[in-house]
Amino acid sequence: MRATEAIAWTSIFPYVYDMVRSMDEVDDAQIPYYAGLLISVYTFAEFLSGILWAKVSDHICRRATLLIGSVCGMTTAISFGFSRSIAFATAARAFGGLFNPNVGIVQTCVAESVHHKEQQVKAFSFVTFIRTLGNLIGPILGGFLANPVLLYPSLFPQHSVWAEYKFLLPNLVVASLQVISFATAFLFLLETHQGMLKRSGLGLEIGSRIVRCIMGKCTGQPSRGESSGYVPLENIPADVELQDIHAEEDYESRSAPQPTPWMKIPSKQSLLQILAVGLLAFHKVSSDALMPAFLAAPTALPHDSTSSHERSPFDPAGGFGYSSHQVGLILLSQAIVAVIMQATVVPLAVGKLGALKAYRIAVGIYPTMYVLTPFLPNLESPLPTLLVTLDLWAKVLLSSVGYICSAILITNTTADKGDLAFVNGASASFSCLTRSAGPLITGKLFALGLRAGFPFIAFWTLGLVALIEFVESFMLVEHS
Repeated sequence: MRATEAIAWTSIFPYVYDMVRSMDEVDDAQIPYYAGLLISVYTFAEFLSGILWAKVSDHICRRATLLIGSVCGMTTAISFGFSRSIAFATAARAFGGLFNPNVGIVQTCVAESVHHKEQQVKAFSFVTFIRTLGNLIGPILGGFLANPVLLYPSLFPQHSVWAEYKFLLPNLVVASLQVISFATAFLFLLETHQGMLKRSGLGLEIGSRIVRCIMGKCTGQPSRGESSGYVPLENIPADVELQDIHAEEDYESRSAPQPTPWMKIPSKQSLLQILAVGLLAFHKVSSDALMPAFLAAPTALPHDSTSSHERSPFDPAGGFGYSSHQVGLILLSQAIVAVIMQATVVPLAVGKLGALKAYRIAVGIYPTMYVLTPFLPNLESPLPTLLVTLDLWAKVLLSSVGYICSAILITNTTADKGDLAFVNGASASFSCLTRSAGPLITGKLFALGLRAGFPFIAFWTLGLVALIEFVESFMLVEHS
């Protein structure tokens, strides 16, 4: 589900500009604004509904909430693919954000499924890895499938539905992935809410039969031992001591966390963790949005006859002046490195250092990088290309460490596990708000700074936010 959500989120990036341009109602000067609107409205809608979905999952169970999200994701993709006006496209994206519970609920399911602290790093690293894989696949899918009549005329003829709806194909593929995600969850996803573990339903029963058939045990109804997980008394070794236990209902009443009230205020540590995740999302997503524009922006020329080797590396500069092909290759390398790092380096680093220490190191490096990044174009070739590539690789490593550590810290600092969905929902909601606001604010600053010859203003703003996050990290506490 994390992969399909990420694919749905990123698949529009390669073609959203062309999609807006194809709408006659939009002037050329307004294309960048509406393209950004279609991206940011999704996360803003997630902000509005994040906490609500957390509370819904406490009452109807995690599994049902995620299934609802898959159905709505499929509906959103199809609606967006058939959009012919900016109003309809915006409404489709807003609907997708409002009815997407995955961000906070998946995190909660993982936290509830892991019962030993030693397993947290692997579990949260895997979830982040899957989402990064989706972030890698999404733009490729959107770029290769948008406007298929132009790209593959032998397969998609003119005067067909594909010519009328140029951006339908990638959205149909996204919708198909949502169907697969729904079917997989319907058949195999177990409930993780401690008070609703005994809920099964038709889907899980069918899934259980499928598993038994694959394992060569197609025997109709499962035995009590198979279906419940209990071992018959006659099969227990004689040297095992048996003890009396209380009634099962009493056990559930003691072990199951109760849903939190609708307006409960999280603890101080939980609020600090939510703030930390929001700050990380602000500068990370803003940087992701700025870098393609910075790489493609024209290089600054000296205003006098001074040769480039006499200029200081810290003089005001423009961008790198790269072509779209060069920008694409650099960003592709970043995505590949992200997948490799999250599968290898990140779990080892977090496991060895601990969540809080690794988090502080990661966020502590960010401010310096943001301060230096805008001056890289002033260096002698080939240093700009080499260093900006390493800069992007390092930032994706730091953000991976930051997000994984934040997930672990939120889980461990939430004393009442009944509050976990609410805290994760609040964290996801606030992060969506900062992800929406960040690119809008820093994008304006970058445009103003670029015209004035000072593009570092936007990057230094991100450095200031990262510095605040680093200072705030010393207020965080790592609980066992």
